[in-house]
Amino acid sequence: MKIPMSQLPGISPLIADYFDDYEKVADYFSANYRSIESIIAQSAKAKNRELPLAQLLPILKEQNKNYGCGKATLEKIDWLSDRQACAVVTGQQTGLFGGPLFTIYKALTAIKLAERLGRNCSNCYVPVFWLASDDHDFREVNHINFLNKSNQPSKILYESHSVETKTPVSKITLTDEISRLLEQLDAETHPSEFKQEVLDKLEEAYSSGTLFTDAFAKWLMTLLKPFGLIIIDASDKRIKQLGAPLFEKEISQHSPSSKAALQMSVKLQDTDYHNQVQVQEGFLNLFYTENARSAIQIENGKFTVKGETQQFNEQEILQVLKTNPDYFSPNVMLRPLYQDALLPTVAYIAGPGETAYYAQMKGIYEVLDLPMPVIFPRKSLTLLEGKIEKALDKYELQVRDIWGNADQLINEIAKSQLPDTLEKHTKNTTLGLKENMEVLEKIVTELDPSLTDFVKNTQGRIQNQLEGLEKKILQSFKNKNEVIQQQIYKAHNSLLPNNHLQERELNIVPYLFKHGFGFIDQLYEAVDISNFEHQIVRI
Repeated sequence: MKIPMSQLPGISPLIADYFDDYEKVADYFSANYRSIESIIAQSAKAKNRELPLAQLLPILKEQNKNYGCGKATLEKIDWLSDRQACAVVTGQQTGLFGGPLFTIYKALTAIKLAERLGRNCSNCYVPVFWLASDDHDFREVNHINFLNKSNQPSKILYESHSVETKTPVSKITLTDEISRLLEQLDAETHPSEFKQEVLDKLEEAYSSGTLFTDAFAKWLMTLLKPFGLIIIDASDKRIKQLGAPLFEKEISQHSPSSKAALQMSVKLQDTDYHNQVQVQEGFLNLFYTENARSAIQIENGKFTVKGETQQFNEQEILQVLKTNPDYFSPNVMLRPLYQDALLPTVAYIAGPGETAYYAQMKGIYEVLDLPMPVIFPRKSLTLLEGKIEKALDKYELQVRDIWGNADQLINEIAKSQLPDTLEKHTKNTTLGLKENMEVLEKIVTELDPSLTDFVKNTQGRIQNQLEGLEKKILQSFKNKNEVIQQQIYKAHNSLLPNNHLQERELNIVPYLFKHGFGFIDQLYEAVDISNFEHQIVRI
């Protein structure tokens, strides 16, 4: 079962055209993601240039071993040098317990695309997951949402670190509070055959004293180890050193990336598309992170760290970059170029929001002389459990019907199950009232025009009473049919929790409790990257 992506709630016109009429947006991207031949053709551009792989690959091996990788990952790291393999890259913020479901879907899309491209060239493509560990918006990663024992949306929140600080997540260490969160997750979900095994593995990754980002990486590796996924944490000072030449260009040329992005943003607006990122003129697309992650403004030849007293001239800030490259962190507009300055990236797996900001970036790639990867859409899924599917079938509903207003849907179902004669008589009464009152108004007006308004007001009061009666009848029927409400609310909570798409809201752990780690293999088999519609997966 599939649904066109353009019909998903909240899809912008730009992304709708990206899926339904790519030629309209082709100017904003490097190649058509629908053509495997175009992606393969991008490979030469991706790898035929100087890359710091000799220095990078030992770091990747060290990191991935620390995350608990297997032989498959280490082999794929070797492919990057031995076989000049290209990288299919994706990435995400390092959310608690793996973050929302789409994080896993991103990784699986990268794995499957690398495999598909590899059919034409054995061992020539590897999947890479880039940890967005420099991000400082802790509010976005400090929680998970799931359905509790009562099938109600519930939230687990890590509160040992303040969301008000701008500390990069890579510098946050888990405290003993993480044990309480694991206990809460256990207490609020049903017991199952697989639950203890999953909890034990989750606790191995998320333990007190572990960096928040490392915990995420270990858990992701636990889930995807057999597939040979390569994980990279580019907040590592050694990797920042490898990316320093890119940062130097951004500083010494006074943010060529901002100038290029602003030009593309104007073009998007001229074609009635939105700008996903509001680019600020006079700012670098770099943050300064010595104390907190703060923006850098350029003014009168000086580089000022916003919110702090630090100010540098160009020579001074370049010296800081040379000695402490880890004091710098790219923002959303420069991060992809940091990635592609290090890796032979042939394709990037992007969600709808990322795709929109990539549309602003083609000029940045050109001005910084880097090949822009093909922007390939991450697979979008909704998991449909058997009990939910039965409820939908009972009322002849589709998943997309649940994406609307639940109360309105319940009313429609209840109304459809009312006796036909009741609706018939209600309509007849309303129509009869209108016809009779029109006749009465004409007679009264001829008799005494001053009574016309009184007749109209009387008609309005009677009409309101009839509508009130109809609502009371409907409410009475609903009260007698609470099963309708329970089943629709349950379906709504499962398919549109907190009024957001399931993939953006729920976490994978409760599904693992129900189905075990074999659930990952089930997802892998289900993901169809040759089809670009939203996919309903029965579980």
